[in-house]
Amino acid sequence: MSDWHPYRPLADSTVTGDLWQLDGVGDAQHAPRPVLVWLPPSYHADSGRRYPVVYFHDGQNVFDAATSYSGEWGADETLTALAAQGIEAIAVGIPNGGDRRFHEYSPVEYHDYPQGGGGGADAYVAFLTDTVKPAVDAAFRTRPGADDTVVIGSSMGGVISLHAWLTRPGVFGHAGIMSPAFWTNAGFSLRQAQEAPLPAGRVWVDIGGQESPEFPDRMRAYWHEAHAFVDTLSARGLGERLRFQADPAAPHHESAWAARLPAALRFLLTGL
Repeated sequence: MSDWHPYRPLADSTVTGDLWQLDGVGDAQHAPRPVLVWLPPSYHADSGRRYPVVYFHDGQNVFDAATSYSGEWGADETLTALAAQGIEAIAVGIPNGGDRRFHEYSPVEYHDYPQGGGGGADAYVAFLTDTVKPAVDAAFRTRPGADDTVVIGSSMGGVISLHAWLTRPGVFGHAGIMSPAFWTNAGFSLRQAQEAPLPAGRVWVDIGGQESPEFPDRMRAYWHEAHAFVDTLSARGLGERLRFQADPAAPHHESAWAARLPAALRFLLTGL
């Protein structure tokens, strides 16, 4: 157990499985926040077993609608169902920084975004790598290697998942990039996909055709840039390590990401 991030069980009947909280996880640039950790069904019964770990951004929305600001992913229900099929993993929900969310998740500044700012992605990935992950690995029976570590998120969480995978491939071996908001960084993510050395792991990408229909130009950008991104990765030879799902009817919402999550996690954890 970590002696600098105490953890405790959370009794919450709306969450399927065993949910714990690491308290006060922060660093010099990121305010302390509670990190939620869901343990798979066999965790306590099999005390010698270690597990892969899935790191979720926007952790408020991952497990429970009661803590969410926009709905939940139902990750605990999905992982419980996968466990019944023999696929078990620890899930970690890292809450975003509130009004600093865009700054933390964006690799470049973009002052036209309603919350402005950006450019904090490198510092946020360092926070994940140097503070969050060591705390999780110290407190729980993880398999800490990159091949057993997944990072996943939606919208700006998809952008930061890509950034983490490309800049820290020795830490985050696989990436889930759901409804990525590439339009916020003036092509930076697409150039990153074209130019950065590609890690060896798996990548899940998905997109909906109704992402922000109230902003038609933005909606088209979501769709076209996700396809351009996938085309780039395909051309660079990812082959079977890349999985793409496009749903023309899907909105930009937790309900859509929850619906696609079972296939995404199955692929990222097993390659199937």
